[in-house]
Amino acid sequence: MNTLKSEPTRQITAALTGGGTAGHVWPHFALTDSEDTAFGALFREGKIRVYYFGSHSGMERSIVAQNAPTWIYTPISTGKLRRYFSWRNFVDPFFVILGFLKAFSVLASIRADVVFSKGGFVSAPVVWAAWLLGIPVVIHESDLSPALATKLTLPFAKKALVTFEETKSLCAPRFRHKVELLGLPLRASLFVGNREDALKYFSFDTERKTLLVFGGSLGAEPVNRAFVPAIPELSKRYNIIHIVGRGKSVPVNGVQNYRQYEFLNKEMALAYAVSDLCICRAGASSIFELAAARIPMILVPLGLQQSRGDQIENARSFERKGWAQQIWEKDLSVDSIVSVVDGAMSSLNERRKALATAPGLDAAKKAGDILLHLAQEQG
Repeated sequence: MNTLKSEPTRQITAALTGGGTAGHVWPHFALTDSEDTAFGALFREGKIRVYYFGSHSGMERSIVAQNAPTWIYTPISTGKLRRYFSWRNFVDPFFVILGFLKAFSVLASIRADVVFSKGGFVSAPVVWAAWLLGIPVVIHESDLSPALATKLTLPFAKKALVTFEETKSLCAPRFRHKVELLGLPLRASLFVGNREDALKYFSFDTERKTLLVFGGSLGAEPVNRAFVPAIPELSKRYNIIHIVGRGKSVPVNGVQNYRQYEFLNKEMALAYAVSDLCICRAGASSIFELAAARIPMILVPLGLQQSRGDQIENARSFERKGWAQQIWEKDLSVDSIVSVVDGAMSSLNERRKALATAPGLDAAKKAGDILLHLAQEQG
């Protein structure tokens, strides 16, 4: 790792981009979330100015507004690659061009020192514009296999940071020298809760183990639909935290030791602190947060009908390492859910022992140091 200058000689301007799913947004916050990192400390001192490039109406806009109000949000026009026929496929290239022109203009006017891209269809025009302007670009791929945005931006990046060790071999050979295994930048604030406070917050039985259930932004509803019928039986033995997703509340009446939320923000640290097991989708952000919290997982990956198969690959990798087990969505039933939960709860010690080898919280510091080094070289 290159060493950093002790103090930047001027204010640094960092441009961040990513969108389409929450997983393309949350890792950005890890850069400024911790006071123990150089990037976070300089941001708090006002020595780093952050611009976020996202779409006009995507979820990234509301996430940034709620969690980083001091970041300057810059909306750009975006397109989307559809693997099916749609008249919008003929129109979207023009939106991509408009997004590129807007990104080029703003990046030039703010004199950006470095760009950090987390992927999604909104990120490519920003990366291309930065490259033309001579601004160093760092991209990050969360999933095991490179997504289309990663493939489109890798040729224009100084560095490509990856979360899975298998990812490098899946990148084009001529660009592999740019690829560096980092892990996933995680918000330090997710891991500051303690079990005693969490038990009080959720008003849980202190003698029971706790099951956490959530689906992710794109796959919550099928998980909710399959899980709800199993709640009466599971609640006889376990505390349950069920995060159903915004606007996806489901009626569950007369059940003790069950707490339902549409969304948890700061309280997620308490959920992680108290949970013994989690059922969730296999998006990279979620599963690496759980791994860092040393919470065993039952993963229900999105299928090929709903995605490009990235969650299936993520889940298989975690299962091979002993960090999780996988169950297919089509196999979810009351009996199968109860059986797999009971089995996992009875073998928690073995599962936690395997998770001791999982990545921790140093990826955010390393990513911030890389961005600072490239930004300072610009100065």
